[in-house]
Amino acid sequence: MTYLEDLESDLRAKKDRTEELDELFQLSFLGDAETKNKVSWCVAKMAQNKIEDLRIIDILITMTGSPDAEIRENVAWGIGEAAGYGMCDDRCINAVKELLSDSSETVRGTAVWAAGRIIIRTDQDDGYLKSKLESMENDPSDYVRKAVEFAL
Repeated sequence: MTYLEDLESDLRAKKDRTEELDELFQLSFLGDAETKNKVSWCVAKMAQNKIEDLRIIDILITMTGSPDAEIRENVAWGIGEAAGYGMCDDRCINAVKELLSDSSETVRGTAVWAAGRIIIRTDQDDGYLKSKLESMENDPSDYVRKAVEFAL
């Protein structure tokens, strides 16, 4: 686990560790649950650090269906960060659409934020995302409702 901890530390210091994306891709499939969680965080952090490499999207998309809510939340976070600087495609939009209906309120809330970033920063919404966000104004979760207010 030292490899991922060192990588995490470097990413927090905003070091460019793009060369690690191929290894992270492998670990996203082969790692245990804790490793996959750290991988999802590291990849999302790379997006936050504005590393413009489509492999970030590739890795995040493969992790969208994870049974771990924290991983799915990291996926939404990473997609939202990538959308913030225009790195977004149909796969991102479809992943966010899926995550907006997640059973976890933290995943839904982060997906709401990501949807807002896609709408505002990329202008790629086909109308569904905005409509879905508006329908979520009555979500049972206060966290999600506040995220919707922010996103719209």
